[in-house]
Amino acid sequence: MQDEEKNINEVSNESERSQVTFMLEPLPQNRKPKDSARINYLAFAFGLIVLVLTIFIVQIIMEAAFGADDEIAFHAWTNFLTYVITFTAFVGFLLLTKSLAPLVKQFTEIKPYLRGIFYGFIVIITSVTTTLLMQIIFGKAEENLNQQTINLILSRYPVSSFLWIVLLGPIVEELTYRFGLFAAIAKKNNIAAYIISALVFGFLHFNVPMTDANTVDYAKLIEEFINIPGYIVSGLVFCFIYEKEGLAGSTVAHITNNLVSYIISLATLYASQ
Repeated sequence: MQDEEKNINEVSNESERSQVTFMLEPLPQNRKPKDSARINYLAFAFGLIVLVLTIFIVQIIMEAAFGADDEIAFHAWTNFLTYVITFTAFVGFLLLTKSLAPLVKQFTEIKPYLRGIFYGFIVIITSVTTTLLMQIIFGKAEENLNQQTINLILSRYPVSSFLWIVLLGPIVEELTYRFGLFAAIAKKNNIAAYIISALVFGFLHFNVPMTDANTVDYAKLIEEFINIPGYIVSGLVFCFIYEKEGLAGSTVAHITNNLVSYIISLATLYASQ
């Protein structure tokens, strides 16, 4: 009887360990640890390189199409096409590395959606609280340049903006920074994974504001630094969600966060008209 209970406990412990491994490493079981780590690093490098190259190429095309006369249209179509192309390329990458099916399987369960929505509001609360604390300490700041640009785009392109702000953007970012960067580093050092992934995620939302004379606008630069901790804290929370709930959980949380922000921004814009 004791032997049977021991075997049951061993099976249970093994099941729990397998579940944790699946969360951090949602790849086929027959893949070696070195291979899975390589996939995670490649996912980060692939996502970042494709994103940067696509932005560069699309900006050239959009500049030729719109010129300097319609800056809002330029940014709107640049962001939309960039995320559509990057998402499509990522699907191809995951197919080639045989990682797509295990990841998609996570999205067929109901639990990641319920927990993801809950965690999404946790992200909102922690981000807003962090930003408010920074403003109490350093003084009130306007929205950072990234959010200001998004608000301008929303005023003219609400439908296409929904696709890349609420859906494609979160998916691409979770694949790049959580499935890619965080999961890869976490295999060696979990604390370093949190710090590096959150910092990279945060500062990719950072912009250097320029004046009309093409010099750095230091007043607005200070505002960027006041707002950036909110993004970094969000990055930390997304890492925690990914570690606990897998890619599906962190993606749903990210979508929830962006959806709430999208609705509030859109409502504010229409209310001010």
